[in-house]
Amino acid sequence: MEVSAIDFKITSPVLILSAGAFLLLMNEVTAKSSKIRHGITALTLVAAILMLFCVRGSFEIGTTAFGGLVYGDPFTFLVSMIILIGSLTAYILGARSLEKEGISSIGEYYSLFLMSIAGAIVLISARELILLFVGLEIMSIALYTMCALNLWSSRSSEAGLKYFLLGSFSSAIFLYGISLLYGLTGSLFIPEIAGLLITDGAQSNIVLYAALGFILTGFGFKIGLVPFHFWIPDVYQGAPTAVTAFMACVIKAAAVSVALRGMWVLFGEPNIFANWTDLIWILSVLTMTLGNLIALRQRSVKRMLAYSSIAHAGYMFVAFLAPNSGGGPAVMFYLVAYMIMTFGAFGVVMAVSDSAPAGTEGDHITRFNGLGFKNPVLGVFMTIFIFSLAGLPPGLAGFLGKFYLFSAAVKANYIGLVIIAVINSAISCYYYLRVLVAMYFTESENDSTVTVNIPMFGALTACAVAALFLGMFPSQLHELSIAATSSFGFVVP
Repeated sequence: MEVSAIDFKITSPVLILSAGAFLLLMNEVTAKSSKIRHGITALTLVAAILMLFCVRGSFEIGTTAFGGLVYGDPFTFLVSMIILIGSLTAYILGARSLEKEGISSIGEYYSLFLMSIAGAIVLISARELILLFVGLEIMSIALYTMCALNLWSSRSSEAGLKYFLLGSFSSAIFLYGISLLYGLTGSLFIPEIAGLLITDGAQSNIVLYAALGFILTGFGFKIGLVPFHFWIPDVYQGAPTAVTAFMACVIKAAAVSVALRGMWVLFGEPNIFANWTDLIWILSVLTMTLGNLIALRQRSVKRMLAYSSIAHAGYMFVAFLAPNSGGGPAVMFYLVAYMIMTFGAFGVVMAVSDSAPAGTEGDHITRFNGLGFKNPVLGVFMTIFIFSLAGLPPGLAGFLGKFYLFSAAVKANYIGLVIIAVINSAISCYYYLRVLVAMYFTESENDSTVTVNIPMFGALTACAVAALFLGMFPSQLHELSIAATSSFGFVVP
């Protein structure tokens, strides 16, 4: 296999991230400088974003790299950019929070952080199933350790152990699904498998549907679909808040994106597609309903956002049933909107938690009492993020995101599913607005002030502006999403 310049252009972000992770480890065994540590992390993320932007012309429909192992299409470019910008946001928001929560191995954390991002990009760009699995494991193994890095917290250790055990089990199931597909088709390349399933008349083979079930289980675990969601609340609450925000936004975006392409390309043949739509319908309803109902009972805002993320996964899977009605662009638009509003909400939670006295539950709902008066700017930011997550007023990204999702499903004639989703959105308003009641209508019982540093304030401002901007001017991102998902080349009814 000859290596060309296009191969390095398409994979340049992964190479930059890997080099940055190596330099961070070298710093830890030599200088151990905090400034160098943060400088390497920030420069690596910025360099990866700039490099990806500079080589954007190489990402065209049908382009591959390294002998067809890696996709180099517009979808890969868009999702890679979303992952990298989201990761930079996670770094800025979480820099102070990590030190406040007592993470002593900061250098090792950032090295794992960069490797997890590299694994996520490999995952979403893989055109071959073994490479896809390798990307999944690079991303996941780094995350297992990041969740447990707060060595003085039993919750953090529990979160890391639970995620490791359940994640390893789901990876084994996913790998078994890959082996069944290989045994059925004799190929590991995603487009070739899709073509063989059409030409060989494998649609009636029960092995195919067993493979579909195992692969969907692997995707469902990473995304947090019911009934594969049980790890999310404990892991999200026990892990450092910076890790939780990263997982809820960046990792979920990577998992949803690879599931979208995987399910539509691998199992998009009309007869196969028709046999898994009912399953997706059921999973979507269970996920959004259970996530919202359990979120109603939460007093921890961090845990509430964990169950909220489960509900949002259910909303996104509504559009998986509408590939010919704008479902792909709707999912991509909603992913960006979801990341913006979720990063913003977690950023405010970090600020409030960091100001809490030692030994107290910093993310409890009572910590938000009077926040709108103690720190009016944070109160306004949280109001924007909460309204956007609830999908309430026109003019915010969350509202338009749900509009695109539900419109695509209605066009595909899934009206009953959309009605259930709208009812669930109404239910979610109760626990979202409870945060606003605490901020503006409940007196604070403590005199502690909530402060943010300049980088965090800048990131929160960017998230708030982006939520407003996408709500008022959605066309450019939506058009990019249409161009990206049109490069799939899937076959659907």
